[in-house]
Order: sequence, then structure tokens, then C-alpha cells
Amino acid sequence: MVLEILGRPMDAAGSRTFHYGLSMSVLRTASESGTRVLQRLRQAAVGARRGYRSLDAPLEYDVTQWLTPSDDTVVPFPIAAGRHADDLVARAEGRTWFHTFTFDGGVRIEGYDPTGRKANLFGLPPSLEGKRVLDVGTYDGYFAFEAARRGADDVLATDRFAWTWPGSDAKGNFEIIRDFTGLPVRDLTIAVEDITPDAVGGVYDVVLFYGVLYHAADPLRYLQAIRHVTGEYALIETVVDLLDVDRAAAAYYPGTFLNGDASNKFGPNHAAVEGWCLDVGFSRVEHLANWSPHIVFDLAGVPYDITLPPTSGRAVYRAWA
Repeated sequence: MVLEILGRPMDAAGSRTFHYGLSMSVLRTASESGTRVLQRLRQAAVGARRGYRSLDAPLEYDVTQWLTPSDDTVVPFPIAAGRHADDLVARAEGRTWFHTFTFDGGVRIEGYDPTGRKANLFGLPPSLEGKRVLDVGTYDGYFAFEAARRGADDVLATDRFAWTWPGSDAKGNFEIIRDFTGLPVRDLTIAVEDITPDAVGGVYDVVLFYGVLYHAADPLRYLQAIRHVTGEYALIETVVDLLDVDRAAAAYYPGTFLNGDASNKFGPNHAAVEGWCLDVGFSRVEHLANWSPHIVFDLAGVPYDITLPPTSGRAVYRAWA
């Protein structure tokens, strides 16, 4: 089994994949269609707060689960010819890492985030052969290198916040991994809001937008930038909140409320993510998975009842161009 599944059975109210069946112009002008949209939003919220499966249920990739990535899913990176594990360890030592990297031979660079566990949870297909991939907010670059390993023809990793933050090791970490894997990943220092086809060298088949959306003070502006460079689909991973609200909504995190980090701004619910994506021009949205239940209360140190359905967590979506 690739992923462990937590919870109890889903009732008939949930939906595995949801999208609007009408154009946005029709949705905005027809009251009858507006009623259908509201029904979809309510269904999504009900599915989110009731959506569990038992440990005995067969593994399925749908939104009725809360998934827990495990070490069983981690595939080590090979070390490039002419490079040596001892040199990698020496280069990595003493640096601050966010992503965790595992290499052949048992070499492990321990970061804050257990990144390798999530590679098969975040919607990446087994093969990206023939694809151009853009990784936005790449940080130490794990998913950009993973895309290259999965055969992408061209991979561009971008960041500005993590790469220019005073004292951050992220850009140097990225360069170390590129050096020791030998994977052909290009890089560009650019803010999300400045991303355009001209700025990043055109449109990319697959855009990775992991762990960035909830940092956006203007989520629609971020998503609009992503839409403009997406040729096939964007994979979006974000904190989600207000999962018990039966309409599109987003929680606001003032100051350093969420994880002591003032850059954390909004936790949308599933309906809000879908609505934002459709409003900036994506044609439909698939909700791929939920993971890390109760994360907002957990990070904020607020007591919660683990037996109750989560009202927050993290989720993964595929937004189609």
C-alpha cells in the first residue's frame, strides 16, 4: 500500500470530482444555474466534513479520504556519476533545509518537511515524458527535481521569497541538489505575481503550485498568474480551512496566528479554491486528496477533538486549462 487511510465510511453526499458543467458567462447570468452552483458548493462542504474511509477500505485516489503519506513511498535520488556521497554530506551539513532528500546508499538530508513521502500524493503522474514543467515556489527544489526524474523534457524552478530571504539557505540548497543529482533543472528568481509567459519562457504543460496559495495576500492575482502559464493543468496544494461551511469561504490568519509565520494569509475551503480557479479562467477543478487533518488548530495550539471530522487540513487540486 502506498498511502495509509484514516477514518470511517463516506456517505452518499460526498463527491469525488466536482466541476461546473456550464460556462462562467452562463453561471453568472442564469439564476437557475446559480442554484445548481450553490448545491455543488454545499455538497463539497458536506463531503469534506463527512468524508472518511476505514483502514480496511481499498485504496482509491479520491476526495473522500484523509491520506497520510508514509516512508514506504520515498524513492531515493541517484547520485550523479563522478559525485560522491561523502562530498554531498559535507556540502549539506550545517545548512538549514526545508525539503528532505533521500539518496541511494542511505544518504539522507533531513529537512523540516518530509517531502519525499508526498511525491505520490500531490498528483504528479508517474511519467512526465514530453512535458514542460514549471515549479513555482520551489524552495529547495524537491518537486522540480522529481519532475525531471520522471522524464520531463524541460523543468524550470522559480522562487523569490525563499531564495532572497536574508539568511536563507534555500537557493544554495537547490544548487547542491542539482549538482549532485545531475538533473537538468533550470532556475529563475521571480515573484509569483510577476510570472507571465514572457517572463518564464512561454506556457508549460504542467505547473506545480505546492504550498504557496495560502501565503498569497491576493489569491486571485496569484492564481491568475498561474493560469496564464498553464498549458494543460496546474497542481495546487494548500492549507484549507472552514471545511464545515457550506459556501465558498476562506479563513484569514492575522499576524503570526498560523504557525508563527506572518506570511500565512488565507485558508480557503474546497468550494473557494474551485471558485477562485474558475474565476481566473481554469476550465474545471479536480479535488485530488485531503491530508494533514486539523492542521490549523494543531499549529495554533488550540485544543480540538480528534474524533470529530476535520474543519481544516491540507488539500491537493488539479486545475485544468
